[in-house]
Amino acid sequence: MEIKTLNQSRFSDSIQNQDIKSVILPLGSTEQHGDHLPFSTDTLIVEHISRAISKRVKMFVLPAIYYGVSYEHDPKFNASVDYNTLVDFISSVCLSMSKKGIQKVFLINGHHGNTGLLQYVGQNIQSRYGLKSNFFYFINYWQMIDRKFDHAGEVETSLMMAINPEFVDINAAKQGFDIRDIIDDQNLFRHGINMSINNPGGFVKFTKNGVWGNPLKASPEEGQRLLSQIIDKITELMTDPVYD
Repeated sequence: MEIKTLNQSRFSDSIQNQDIKSVILPLGSTEQHGDHLPFSTDTLIVEHISRAISKRVKMFVLPAIYYGVSYEHDPKFNASVDYNTLVDFISSVCLSMSKKGIQKVFLINGHHGNTGLLQYVGQNIQSRYGLKSNFFYFINYWQMIDRKFDHAGEVETSLMMAINPEFVDINAAKQGFDIRDIIDDQNLFRHGINMSINNPGGFVKFTKNGVWGNPLKASPEEGQRLLSQIIDKITELMTDPVYD
């Protein structure tokens, strides 16, 4: 049930008579994804996942946030917001939802660069607004799959082939950085992958072309398999009694 399509009457009825008390907030980014995927890739993926989950469980879906912390993609394209700004923005949405009868916000994150700030949202809404610690949860969708995640590589390209094939220009796809190419290098730590890849410009410094992985191996069939895995596992998480 997407909130952007509801009116006041339907929303109030859903809260009062259908006992819908949770909402999903998709969070993505607007940033480069090579020459073959759109800037909105992260957001389109989590929007699709969120809508699919809301059809299985009684939850609202908020309009997605298309902006994240993506400075690591400089000098390639990114429309980024300050870390603290995004924490405050998400916190404000949580406060607004709490005033309207929502008891839980489940944020589904589609961009790795957002992960650090999301750890502080729960602390922020509790200290600033007095909301309980069990009001806000976030889930990184890529942690639900049996594959190593990438950026515009096989995984993300497969997902987009399954969700929005019209936005995928596979003829423009090029293989990107692969850590296995330097795994035997004794100077691996000099690359600083774990320490500085999220610094401004850090991602492009290592990948060169802005791609991590090999999109040429992607397929819509693999995308559908991964989507089923993601949706099943997140649904299971959200309906776990531990969150009651």
